[in-house]
Amino acid sequence: MSKFLRHIFLPVLMLLAAASCHRRPLYDAEELVKIQVKVNIEAIANVTSDIYNDRIPVPDLSTDMMRVMVYEPGTKRLLSQSFISNKTYSPEGNQILSGNLNISFGNYDFVVYNFDTPTTQVKEETSENTIIAYTDEISQSLRTKYLGTKADEYDDISINYEPDHLTVAREKDVYVAPHDTVVVINTTARTIVDTYYIQIHVEGMQHASSATAVISGLSPSNRFGLNERTVDPSAAVCFDLHKSTDPNLPGANKDVLCAVFNTFGKIQDISSNLHVTFNVVDTAGNLQQKDINLDTVFNSEEAIERHWLLIDETWVIDDPTGPVTPPASNGGFQPKVDDWVEEQGEISL
Repeated sequence: MSKFLRHIFLPVLMLLAAASCHRRPLYDAEELVKIQVKVNIEAIANVTSDIYNDRIPVPDLSTDMMRVMVYEPGTKRLLSQSFISNKTYSPEGNQILSGNLNISFGNYDFVVYNFDTPTTQVKEETSENTIIAYTDEISQSLRTKYLGTKADEYDDISINYEPDHLTVAREKDVYVAPHDTVVVINTTARTIVDTYYIQIHVEGMQHASSATAVISGLSPSNRFGLNERTVDPSAAVCFDLHKSTDPNLPGANKDVLCAVFNTFGKIQDISSNLHVTFNVVDTAGNLQQKDINLDTVFNSEEAIERHWLLIDETWVIDDPTGPVTPPASNGGFQPKVDDWVEEQGEISL
């Protein structure tokens, strides 16, 4: 090749070679933000602290996925969303979930929550002011199971499934500056659900086949973008009871019916509907029930500080005699399978 051609072509070939070897990232760093969410499960009464009765199960707060909602601070409207699932653990044992968001520079509000709750539902996500966590109302057949002959007394009360723990992180008006490297946002998620322990002393436990309870006077939902529990109308939650003994009575082995249950919270200053209905199906299939007003119990030091609802009464379960009344409950201690019952309803996705 002549000196003239080498002078023309060699610089061009060098330029092409350099261009062909240049590695560009699959993302634009100017549009990439990484968010890390620590799920703080410390000091949750009856779950990770203040355990009254360690002989019964407690709720699980582990999660494998979180949903990140990005809102405009002024209008509160939803701008984008993402799901994060990279999980590690902090030295204290808390879960940390992380992932990337494709957002540019500017000011944002972030609302993050765990996305794997079977009973806790979320709707109205398009606005930070309206996003709400709730649980569905139970079916009529389940109302009969949990209330039996007292179902009519709850006609005006919505009886809902107890919620799963929803851990939520909120960050307001976060400024993301123009950047050419990945920006990292750290935040902490905490539960918006309360967990209570309830128990009542029992005589004649050997006559009990299964047991359930319904507690009214509770919040039905939480607008968690604002962290506001709803109060009107109030709701009830239903749950199964366990056979156990009171572990905090020295020198005694007193039988109790008890449970650890979740709720969006007790409504402050409510008294008219704040009560519990206990139901026991005895060994002959008869339904035995007991109603207790919970105003005094909820105002006790144990309830306020530790979420312990310790009922200072003894329920005597009668030795079943006479004709058998068809049971209104089947689950609990001796579960069985009934015939199919057709139910229709909506499933929230």
